[in-house]
Amino acid sequence: MGDAAAELEDEDGKPAAEPKASSPIIKWLIWIAAGILGVILVAVISTFVAQKTATSVYKQQKNIALVKAPPPLETFNFIDEFRINTADIGEAHFIKLKLTFGFDAGQQALGAELATRLPQMQNIINLIISRKTKEDLKTLNDQLDLREEIKAHINHILTNGKIKEVYFREFIVN
Repeated sequence: MGDAAAELEDEDGKPAAEPKASSPIIKWLIWIAAGILGVILVAVISTFVAQKTATSVYKQQKNIALVKAPPPLETFNFIDEFRINTADIGEAHFIKLKLTFGFDAGQQALGAELATRLPQMQNIINLIISRKTKEDLKTLNDQLDLREEIKAHINHILTNGKIKEVYFREFIVN
């Protein structure tokens, strides 16, 4: 036991003071202060991010508002609707589609050519769509891609001008 008593005495022979346990109130105050700082930090960051996002959205909307509307296009309507089976295996699906082509005004030669090439255009559209599955036409982007694909194939066969837009007046995938 003499060794234990010697360890508790410091150099002057006085008993060594035990380290004080910090008060639990101080520990709680430190944790509360850290929590408050964390909440303030999160609030500042979220405000900054929200402000940047709002500014970005405003700039996009402002750019849309400044763009002038394009002039109206002349249209060529397909009188008959398209009903085409998809390329799905196992489960039968079909697409019901009503189409209109838009082209620049004043192109009577193009309008006449579209009317004379009606069977050829119907065949091209049938071939394009019959290669697609139901999954290939599920999203809006898929439908926009289909419009561009139809436009590219039809413009390839035209000699008196080009169509500018393909409009789906009705688009149903079943």
